[in-house]
Amino acid sequence: MAGGHRSKQHGWLHSSLLRSTMLGKVFRPTDEELGKKDDDHKPGATSIRGGGGQGKVRNFFPSPHRWRRRRILLTVVGIYLVYLLWTSTPELSSLFEKSGSNVITSAFTGGSSKTADKEPIGAPPGLHIPPGGSTLNTFGGTIKFYRLAASLQSASHTHGYTTTNRNVLFAISSLKSAAVMLPMICEMSKWKRNWVHVAFMGRDDIPIDDLLDINGVDRKTCPAIWHDARPNYAEYSTELRAETSAMAALGHLNTYQHPQVIITNDALEEDGFFTRAVRARAKKLGTPVIEIPKDCSQDFMWITRLDSGSLRSWYKPTVDIVIQAPSHSSGGIIRLLKSLRNADYTGLQPPRLTIDLPSSVDETVNQFLQTYHWPPTPHALSSPTQLTIRRRITPHHRESQEESTIRFLETFYPTNTANSHLLLLSPQVQLSPLYMHYLYYILLEYKHSSYGDFDAFDLVGASLSLPTTLLDAKTALVPPKPRDMNDSRYQRLFASTPNTQFLWQAPSSHATLFFGDKWVEFHSFLSGRVRKGRQARTDKKKKEEEARAKIVAEDSPAWTEYLLELLRARGYAFLYPATSSREAFATVHNELFQGPPEFQALNEEEEGEDVSPNTSPEAFQRVSKSWPSTPIPPPPEAPLIPHSRALHTTLPFEGDLPEIPHLPVLLYTGEITTPVKSSVMAAQYADAFRESVGGCTVVREGKHRRVVVGSADDLFCFGDEDEEEWISDVEFSSVESSVDVSVTAPVSSAAMSTTMSTVAGMATGV
Repeated sequence: MAGGHRSKQHGWLHSSLLRSTMLGKVFRPTDEELGKKDDDHKPGATSIRGGGGQGKVRNFFPSPHRWRRRRILLTVVGIYLVYLLWTSTPELSSLFEKSGSNVITSAFTGGSSKTADKEPIGAPPGLHIPPGGSTLNTFGGTIKFYRLAASLQSASHTHGYTTTNRNVLFAISSLKSAAVMLPMICEMSKWKRNWVHVAFMGRDDIPIDDLLDINGVDRKTCPAIWHDARPNYAEYSTELRAETSAMAALGHLNTYQHPQVIITNDALEEDGFFTRAVRARAKKLGTPVIEIPKDCSQDFMWITRLDSGSLRSWYKPTVDIVIQAPSHSSGGIIRLLKSLRNADYTGLQPPRLTIDLPSSVDETVNQFLQTYHWPPTPHALSSPTQLTIRRRITPHHRESQEESTIRFLETFYPTNTANSHLLLLSPQVQLSPLYMHYLYYILLEYKHSSYGDFDAFDLVGASLSLPTTLLDAKTALVPPKPRDMNDSRYQRLFASTPNTQFLWQAPSSHATLFFGDKWVEFHSFLSGRVRKGRQARTDKKKKEEEARAKIVAEDSPAWTEYLLELLRARGYAFLYPATSSREAFATVHNELFQGPPEFQALNEEEEGEDVSPNTSPEAFQRVSKSWPSTPIPPPPEAPLIPHSRALHTTLPFEGDLPEIPHLPVLLYTGEITTPVKSSVMAAQYADAFRESVGGCTVVREGKHRRVVVGSADDLFCFGDEDEEEWISDVEFSSVESSVDVSVTAPVSSAAMSTTMSTVAGMATGV
């Protein structure tokens, strides 16, 4: 019994051990069985061969293969959720690129401030600052903006949700820069042409109200929109965190305000992390950045008068200078080149310079040009030169008026009609150091402002010098006064202002800026004028009738007469300057004056010199004696505006450039007129010009030539015009009701009809 009982117990124990061993293999497979691929390890069930092999136990734990599928699915879902979070949070992905493992958190909740986190005070947790010790820039934790949301939400009235608006952003980091930039900020706010936003992004933890009080700024008199774009623990941030937070703040400002331009202080005056962040983020956003040069905030105060459209185009205008040097003279050209070199180009793009030398050059000029470097920057010796020198082979005085004009126009052609412009300088001119600032001011205001394309359509360019006589070089020019403005508020607000800028339908050859689009149209006009003139000269009957009376005195180059024809036919004009004193942007020295080469041959012949004059038929009649027939004493030379004067203090009307419709308009005769009268007279002259010079003797009933922007083809007829170049009167009949025809002189219906044709043609021919 004892033995049998012992054997039964042994069997029970053996069976228990066997079951426990098999279950252990099921629930905790050994390393040996992990490598097997038999049926015992199929997913979902496991056979247990113990206990007589009578039962099967289903494993209630997922098998390794099922775990793998679920993990793959969960991983894919997780990656997708991370991607959604990455792309839906503004600027989040870009911030990770800079911050590494930092988690960038936006404090924008979109709801009330009660739900936002409370901004922490003091040092970050775990950072110990000893008493009296300096702040450690070692914190690289999560970035949050606790103060930015409120100001962005309160500025919704500035229409920042649109990509094109009136928002201008001043970004500031250091307290020193704040003291420099705040006067400019308040000045721009005062003119109310833009919504001025100011963002503080530095490390200093001074409240904005205290910062404004220290600098004497009152929010009521300086109505800018102030944004505190500093993150939590700003003063403890590492260099990387500070740069990352500045980029994040600019991203949020762009999302909600879309500033048209960002204005900062010089990089030498700002924190390094801030400058890097602004440049990198602005480049990615496509927003221009204007960095005010060090110690030049007053010199650039004129930009506060510009609107957001002008400021957005800060880097678009380019200027090419062309100088035509005289023969056997060196003093004038050297003086001009020195004044160019001494001018102020700080913060601006220096112009390209082309010098057109005659066939005979003074040796002093040759020696001077050997050491003349351009552009005149501190790194001029190492930077690529932008100086081009051309030299003639044949003498100028063997050219006709037509040939001289062709040669002149071939010296320049714009690369971009909207942004590329020409500054023509004569050797008698000497420039003020501020001339380039004035040119940029004119270009940005009249060519790139929000209304510039429309108001300045009839503006050909601007003169830097103010003539003292009319085109005949005899009659004195009487400049308009503020009372002659086409807006009474100028006389009311600026009664003591002595003079004003004005529009004059007369070219100047001394120091004149030509807009690129009008230069192209002048090219088109001369092409048709020369073609028609040569065609007429082949007809013997018209050979004696082709020369026209000359209006411009022969002290000016021949091209001025051709340009005057275009100005009169189109109603175009140049802007002439005015200053608040006797100082000028350019002065003309007459002691070394030499007449244009194309007009010297006749005068030299009269003096008995042995020359070979041009015998080609002239487009305009020549005078038989040197100009003027009655010499007049040269006018006193105006002093130049010095570098110590800021541009906005030298201009009338507190440095503000008047709108084109408000400026007085002078005909080429010097008579003050109105824009409507000028347009009507231009239409009359264009009709007469088309018939007498352009060869348009046949007028199609009920139709007029289409006027295309940038082309003067409508002024000439060669018999090969297509039907598309004519438009019907019906197309512009609706425009007649919007034009004021109340003029003192009687106007024919044909002239008014042509005026309407010009307006409609420009609208439909673009």
